[in-house]
Amino acid sequence: MVRPVQLAPRGVWVIIRAVCAEDVSPMPGPANDRGPGERQMTEAERAAFEGRISDLGDRLKKIKAQRQADAEADLGAQMRGRGMAYGMRMAAELVAAVIVGSAIGFGLDRWLGSTPWLFLLFFVLGFVAGVVNVVRSYERMQTDIAARTGGRLGPTMPDDED
Repeated sequence: MVRPVQLAPRGVWVIIRAVCAEDVSPMPGPANDRGPGERQMTEAERAAFEGRISDLGDRLKKIKAQRQADAEADLGAQMRGRGMAYGMRMAAELVAAVIVGSAIGFGLDRWLGSTPWLFLLFFVLGFVAGVVNVVRSYERMQTDIAARTGGRLGPTMPDDED
């Protein structure tokens, strides 16, 4: 039953829900203490119930295994794509360093008139800088992959000595 109550100060309306004691029902007792009209499960019903539960458990295991396999396949595809991106990035860094070094050497040769020497020096310096960048990128990539995969890079294969 709902009874509206008006509070005199400031004209605020509040609705108070009053529940009669007859509307309140006690909580059911434990499973062993059934009330009147309720019955225990028979052995056949219990066996059918347990069979359905075991079937449900088997289906859940299959679904979990499928999801795990899908997640591992997605991770493998992601890691392959990431490896391709790292390879392209390393190649671009190496080529860019050689081109920049060559351009600097060529420009200095034209400006100072020492025609092939500064070009060759900066070409070699650009190549060395490119190789250093590739090595740094490779080390960064290895730590990233080790952090993502826990150090597992693939299945273990037996050696000839094993």
